[in-house]
Amino acid sequence: MKLPICTTDARIGVLCPKCEARLERGEITSVDVEVSFILVKAVRTIPQLDSIALIRAYEAEGELVLVLGSGDARKLLSDPDVIRKLRDFLGRRVWITEEGDDRRFIEYLLHPLHVLTLNTVWLPDGSRTTRVLIAGRPSSKLPLDIEKAKKIINDIKGLELEIRFERPSRKKGIVPRQYRAGHGRKDRGGNWMGRGTTGSRGAGVPGSSG
Repeated sequence: MKLPICTTDARIGVLCPKCEARLERGEITSVDVEVSFILVKAVRTIPQLDSIALIRAYEAEGELVLVLGSGDARKLLSDPDVIRKLRDFLGRRVWITEEGDDRRFIEYLLHPLHVLTLNTVWLPDGSRTTRVLIAGRPSSKLPLDIEKAKKIINDIKGLELEIRFERPSRKKGIVPRQYRAGHGRKDRGGNWMGRGTTGSRGAGVPGSSG
């Protein structure tokens, strides 16, 4: 496990002079330190933690946000039991995301919702908003608090989010009546022949008999 502080410091629960100086300079925060102390203990119960890198830890809206190294978020998010155990160790709700661009940060923070598109929209007054399109439809049974997620992203990334939902289209291609069950058949080549069609000549052209 990689942490914002020395692993030895995390294990003994005391910062070395080097890490103490980093804390005073603002390179790391007290939240980084607190979470590092706890994760080192939690790894005995949650072995998946041993292969991740904690980049930063934030406190936002009374909850914790763990920003992990690239490729690490899915190691924890893929197992709901891991998230539950993390919450028990840290004593509050935990949000998991990854370092990288804004899209990656938002996609992982909104997990398990599926982000379809993410675009920056400039408003007439010169301000901007980030429009996020999510697959599905708004519901009181969503697996996460959308409004709280928006506030957390704003607190950490300074982004104003506008979240919209879009239900996947279920429209199927329209099949002409003469090609539907009971109104035609296929020739040996797999082509549809409407009623009145004989042989391969005119296959697929209703009523064509040559």
